[in-house]
Amino acid sequence: MLASLTDYLDGALPPGRRAGVAAHLGSCPGCAAWLAQLRATIAALRCLRDGVVPAPVLAALRDSFGR
Repeated sequence: MLASLTDYLDGALPPGRRAGVAAHLGSCPGCAAWLAQLRATIAALRCLRDGVVPAPVLAALRDSFGR
């Protein structure tokens, strides 16, 4: 489900699949909470840009996320 949620956030799902995920999120508190956590994490990490975070720290973070 994580791949579907990240694709959902990225707008990368076909319309029918997007509607299915949205319907599931409306009826599954656990997945809705997971989506909220993903959104909060993305918002919190927006500051991780070159020049804001020391280069070695940013490189380690990127490596840990597989980028």
